[in-house]
Amino acid sequence: MAGPTLIQLTDTHLLADGVLLHGSIDTWTRTTEVLRAAARFSPDAVLVTGDIADRGAQVYARAAALFEHAERELGCPLVVVPGNHDPHGAVGAGFNLKRLASGPGPADTVQMVGGLRIIGLDTHGFGEAAGCLSAGQLDWLRSVLAIPAPAGTVLAMHHPPIESLMESLAGRGLARPQELAAVLEGSDVRGIFCGHYHLPCSGTLGSIPVWVSPAVSYNHELFAPGTAGQRQDTSWFSVITLSLGQLTATPVQMAIPAPLLTLAEAVPARHHVLI
Repeated sequence: MAGPTLIQLTDTHLLADGVLLHGSIDTWTRTTEVLRAAARFSPDAVLVTGDIADRGAQVYARAAALFEHAERELGCPLVVVPGNHDPHGAVGAGFNLKRLASGPGPADTVQMVGGLRIIGLDTHGFGEAAGCLSAGQLDWLRSVLAIPAPAGTVLAMHHPPIESLMESLAGRGLARPQELAAVLEGSDVRGIFCGHYHLPCSGTLGSIPVWVSPAVSYNHELFAPGTAGQRQDTSWFSVITLSLGQLTATPVQMAIPAPLLTLAEAVPARHHVLI
């Protein structure tokens, strides 16, 4: 039996109007393109797993307006968590408009899609090498998971609880992942979906699958012997399907963009005062 379809986008690294990432990447255009492309998959929910802004750029009201518009256009909730580029509290009341409950922080949320429970967790880490979950967050998570959801639970968070093989990312995932593993043991959690590493990779935390989605706006080059700098990852988001006993995550490639959807088209004029 077919289950829900989730779209995951991460590491949008949005900047002030007119500023290009590394002088060449229009992060707003990339983000709106991905949201437009998501419609092809008729998602039941969209997960946005952190680094909404680049280096804390003050774009959160504008981003919230874009995501609210996308919720209406896609007809499904957007679950948004912050990353290490997002200051504490930046992902606040303007995001996660369909949340059913909140936890210790404003970005710790619970949302339901049919019988699937989606829990967003703020893994903090602004200005730090690694992310973390507080004792209060773990206690809250344990209490939420004490009652199983009809179709199980998935977690959305920025820092992966698995290590990357890239030397530059060593020690930059979730600190003390064994604490999270202890809370999840025996629970109904079916998958953990993360960002931060900018390239797709997978692993497990205990027996639970972990998927790290590619970045929308900040893709690493793929290095192999004799090919350094010759290839670039062109997958910008992921399609995740959950059915009875199965979880599938697939990175989706996109061409280097010509603008398909401008911000003016994506966000109604009444929201422009938020810029």
